[in-house]
Amino acid sequence: MLTNHLTSKNDTFLNQAHLMQLDTSRNRANSIIGWLRDYANARINSRLIDERRCIPPYIVLDFGNQGILGMQVPEQYGGLGLNTYDAMRVIEQIAGIDITLATFVTVNNFLGIHPILQSATETFREELLPILAQGRELAAFALTEPGAGSNPRNLASVGIPDAEGGWRLSGTKIWSGTASWAGLINTFVKLVDSNNKPIGITGFALRHGTSGLRHGPEALTMGIRGMVQNTIHFDEVPVSEVNLLGAIGSGMTVAQDAILLTRLAMGSQSLGGMKRCAQLMLRYATRRDIATGRLIDNPLTLVSLGDLTAAITALETLITRIAELVDSGYPVPEEGYIVCKTFGSEFLWQAADNLIQLLGGRGYIETNIAPQILRDARIFRIFGGPTETLSMFLGSSLFQPSQELQIFFCNSLNAPAVWESLKTAIEQINARWSESIAPFSDRTSARRWAALVAGEVATYAILLAALQGIHNRQPLNQLHRGAIDWVQTQFDIALKKALSGEELKSATQTVDETTALISSYSETIGDLQQTLPGEDNSLDELLCH
Repeated sequence: MLTNHLTSKNDTFLNQAHLMQLDTSRNRANSIIGWLRDYANARINSRLIDERRCIPPYIVLDFGNQGILGMQVPEQYGGLGLNTYDAMRVIEQIAGIDITLATFVTVNNFLGIHPILQSATETFREELLPILAQGRELAAFALTEPGAGSNPRNLASVGIPDAEGGWRLSGTKIWSGTASWAGLINTFVKLVDSNNKPIGITGFALRHGTSGLRHGPEALTMGIRGMVQNTIHFDEVPVSEVNLLGAIGSGMTVAQDAILLTRLAMGSQSLGGMKRCAQLMLRYATRRDIATGRLIDNPLTLVSLGDLTAAITALETLITRIAELVDSGYPVPEEGYIVCKTFGSEFLWQAADNLIQLLGGRGYIETNIAPQILRDARIFRIFGGPTETLSMFLGSSLFQPSQELQIFFCNSLNAPAVWESLKTAIEQINARWSESIAPFSDRTSARRWAALVAGEVATYAILLAALQGIHNRQPLNQLHRGAIDWVQTQFDIALKKALSGEELKSATQTVDETTALISSYSETIGDLQQTLPGEDNSLDELLCH
């Protein structure tokens, strides 16, 4: 009895402490969100950030002083100590203001600082976190290489043992966001032993100014122009055990942990961007008169806005549930994070395109916001893994589903009926593309297609489970009931597509036939490659070393 009594008191104390932490995090996030709304109107000029391809230093400094660049750094290191749910709320708000700024904050917090929090040595944490928490230095992430994008296991960068007991890193990384601005870069290489035998991909935290760490040119990107992305060269960069992120050989685990949280943040960025598009569409549609009356009264407009608001509700529900699970210490399978990223990015892109279409000629004018949103949104369908690659992975995982995924559906999301519906759908897809591979000529292509369409079905199943889980816990409002109906319809459409081969007639064309056909286009438009000289950025040889 005494033990039970003590346990009860401890549980009560822990619950009270947890509630206090929730209140503190929520209040701090609310304060930041209020500050951001005022600051955006008075101090942020998104068009100049885009045109000048640079975030003004005062914005970086002001964000740092507010703690936005170290949102989840614990208070003991000078950070805000926000939980995941509140950090995602802040990201959503920033994206509603400017997607470039939201990407900058996301990279710094979740790809830059998070690996330090979770995996760096205590020496590095004590040295770096107080600096990073206040934005006095920025943190970056360097994983992608010219030959290793969606499959980071193809890394060519290597770490070779040196005489001091450490390693020398050599290789090249590309498209590293904020790298040339950062005081810290997290990177990942293949380590080898003294006999040149591989001992696993390993992560290292590198300080700016380390010998052999050299920055290459900036990429002139289509969107997110204000945030630098550049090449990094490692010319035998010296590192030791102090620089390690996690254990030797655990680099992919460290990288994956950061990438999953970043995918959740990308969903929040997409959510903020989608809400901004909806606001602009409504603002214009209620003021614009066409031949049939106000644009908002046109059924096409209402259908477009209805689809968008349903997608927003579904995505917001899923992000909220996953963030709550993370904060409560429950495991979330990779598939959940993937859907936040893929669904969010696809519908942000669709929302931006629909915004331009609704605005007509006004949508094509740079000063009317919409073009920049479209350009900024486009990267999300690629960054963090292309939608098609991730959808194929998602579908493949369901052909032999893990117990973790089943627990996620049935327990974490509280939607066992949706899990059963998804299992039935996957069985149908598996049977369809196992019994007949037509119109594909080989079984491998058919299985890849099956994985892709299964991933699309699973995307809507996970969204439906998040929405249905709310219904199983409490009465639903009209907004969520409408979203459930919309997602269920999308699930049915995706399943019908997955079981049909009607849209695949072009797949009967062989590689050789396709190559020959497209090669013939040179007869009508030529085979072009513009070679006119552009800007000369080289230093005169008489001024060089």
